[in-house]
Amino acid sequence: MTKTRRHLLRTLPVAVALIALATGVGSPASAQKPRFEITPYYGYSFLGGFEIDDYEFGRLDLELDDTSLQGLIVGIPVRRNLHLEFLVNEQETRFGLDEGPFLGAADLGPMDISYYHAGVTWTAPLGQVRPFASFSAGITRLAPDSDFLPETESRFSVGLGGGTKIFLTDHIGLRFDARLLVTSTGDDDLCCYDCCYGGERDDLIQGIVSAGFIFAF
Repeated sequence: MTKTRRHLLRTLPVAVALIALATGVGSPASAQKPRFEITPYYGYSFLGGFEIDDYEFGRLDLELDDTSLQGLIVGIPVRRNLHLEFLVNEQETRFGLDEGPFLGAADLGPMDISYYHAGVTWTAPLGQVRPFASFSAGITRLAPDSDFLPETESRFSVGLGGGTKIFLTDHIGLRFDARLLVTSTGDDDLCCYDCCYGGERDDLIQGIVSAGFIFAF
């Protein structure tokens, strides 16, 4: 993740908050109206890992470290309770080879993971506190820095989640989100240590929990 992206994700909430405050603060009841929403968020990823059936070395279990993440959701109202959403999140983690319960995981190096998704979110019309459910699909970018998996890849992925929006004013609220992301890693020839060989890979699965500020207009 570049320093420019980090700086943008960290400073955007402040800029949007100033704009929201400048437009004025009203009653939370109007938060039920269809609104354009911007939600910068921070979260935590877990459950990351996938398996490789390698034709030369046998079955290998690769695990991702749990790590923090940051991202942005942009919601465009389609109907009163339905938003078209665009989501991006980025995380810096490490991956390792699981060698069993007694030896643990051997560290293989860092990996940057980025999700770029579009989807829909249905929100219950319950006033200030509004549960929601969401579905999304898009691209996962896997960028390892390791001889074991040296190539950056972009893979198709889907996400399913839900949570709660809590509107504090007309323009500002909180969003709590839990999401399961599944990335299809495919069956490819794997290359490492200057050699290539056949292999089959299971899907990459990650769980994400996050919290962010909603800025609605």
